[in-house]
Amino acid sequence: MKKLLSIVLPLLVLVFVAGCGDPKVTGKVTFPDGTPLTTGQVMFQKEGFIGSGSIKKDGTYSAGKQKDGDGLPPGTYQVFLSEVSTFGEMSGNSGVETSIGTVILEVAPTVDLVPTKYMSPATSGLTVTVDGPTKFDIEVEPPQ
Repeated sequence: MKKLLSIVLPLLVLVFVAGCGDPKVTGKVTFPDGTPLTTGQVMFQKEGFIGSGSIKKDGTYSAGKQKDGDGLPPGTYQVFLSEVSTFGEMSGNSGVETSIGTVILEVAPTVDLVPTKYMSPATSGLTVTVDGPTKFDIEVEPPQ
């Protein structure tokens, strides 16, 4: 009996510890035509907590509270996107006068990859309830 208990008890502890993590939240961010959004963060916010997941080149993400993929505590979240901008085309030259003459600067504006409404929890219109492993795909409109 002692031998059986010495084998079974560590296995039960291992199963208990492995099952105690927060639920996994995964998904894909795409445009209506199925093209993936290839950069940015999916943010999950509820009172007193915020988690996130990095968007990969294929549009997939895996959310976490401290690092990608470590899961989120159960609850209902407002979801929004961040870091979804890139540099646009160079807009031309601008001259800046200095003591040694005119210095030419090229300016590259940032371009939003999605409409700004998706960049705030108050305006995104996206919510998800996490009560176990959750797949939450997000379809965003293209920028105007």
